Amino acid sequence: MNGDAVFSFNLKSFTALLFGTLIYYSVAIFGISLFSFEPSHITLLWLPFGIGVILVKKFGITALPFIFLGSYFANYPGMVSETTPYILHTSITAFADTLAPFLSSLLLQRYVNTRFDTVKILLPFTFFGALVPTFISGIIISLNLAVGGYITYDDLCRFIALLMFADGLGLLLLYPLYDTFNTLSTPTSKEIKTSLLYGILAFTLIWFSFYLHYLIFLVLPLLLITALRIRTHMLMSIMLVIIIEMIILSAEMGHGFFNIGTQIESILMLITYLVSLVFVIMGTSLHHSELITNINLTNTDNLTKVKNVKAYKERIDELLSLFERYNTPFSMMLFDIDNFKVINDTYGHRAGDAVLIEMSSLIQKNIRLTDTLFRVGGEEFVILCPNTTLYEAIDVAEKVRKVVESDLHTITNQLITISIGVSEVKIADAEDTLYRRVDGLMYRSKQNGKNRVTSTL
Repeated sequence: MNGDAVFSFNLKSFTALLFGTLIYYSVAIFGISLFSFEPSHITLLWLPFGIGVILVKKFGITALPFIFLGSYFANYPGMVSETTPYILHTSITAFADTLAPFLSSLLLQRYVNTRFDTVKILLPFTFFGALVPTFISGIIISLNLAVGGYITYDDLCRFIALLMFADGLGLLLLYPLYDTFNTLSTPTSKEIKTSLLYGILAFTLIWFSFYLHYLIFLVLPLLLITALRIRTHMLMSIMLVIIIEMIILSAEMGHGFFNIGTQIESILMLITYLVSLVFVIMGTSLHHSELITNINLTNTDNLTKVKNVKAYKERIDELLSLFERYNTPFSMMLFDIDNFKVINDTYGHRAGDAVLIEMSSLIQKNIRLTDTLFRVGGEEFVILCPNTTLYEAIDVAEKVRKVVESDLHTITNQLITISIGVSEVKIADAEDTLYRRVDGLMYRSKQNGKNRVTSTL
């Protein structure tokens, strides 16, 4: 790498880090302004901790001085005092705010796989990423505030707990968003609409909860339903918005949903509820995603990523049941690749696998949304077409045959074709009788010159 390239890389990294620091500072100012309770300026949500962990993960120890400066200038206005060395106390607070994300990143790297794809990550991520670092930084900040006269020593333990919860909440809300948005595909329009609907419902319910406090207990079931309908990163976006809403409304009204004892006890009750809510909802979402993934894996062919024999058996049983009960028609087509053994012998099995993979992908794009493609053998595939008569299925089969012949160019100068058998379900058909009939039709296509569709014996 030449000097210009190194300079370009460093300048790009510096610009990105500076932008991240500005976000850190802006979010800190936002939190101090809107998430604080009088008279002690207790901040219930410290999103900068989550941003700090992301910055350290992305830029390493280079991010630490930037985090220190962002924290220092964010905390400085609230710590100015005529009776204490506020510059020293502000610096100690900024040091603790810098130490926490550094420790969190270190522990996460050492003990936790930070991919949010299984519920098993939640407990170690919370313990090593949130509780341990924030407990250490919480002790430093609380002692610093007590020594400086900002809080009383009687409130020391409760402030440590508040700081732990506030920082941990910031990490739990932001880090999964960062991780999943980097690894998942763009949400579909349906997912966006569903997320907006449930987000609006949750936002509205929380708003009314400040006037009818018992409604707050309906938030959990609503979010549990949401966790089963949308993916984790969309869910965490909703959680971030509604947690911010709950804290802002609580701060503006001077109380939360839980008015018990002193103000600090009510605030502790509120933040404990928020942390529990996020933990339960996130855990439910991760567990549901994991179940869906496992189900998909057991029903998916490893090579081609289309549905496998197990999925075929389940689906055809469903279609046969519908036909028996409601006379709902469906059609089946069976096909395999012509001269596939010659392809394997001539070009090798890797080339044969590539043909299977690319053919499956091509056919998936050219069948109807209601149709399903299954790999049921080596080069043998089934397409099930629900609510489809024989003549409609023949049209689908011809389209599939033509698109394979014209568009499948896995091997240069090698024409790849398929032979197809098609049949509609008949009265008294079982899976084996239908399959044998379609298999015979496919064999007839082979006998009659291949690269054709046969629908009658």
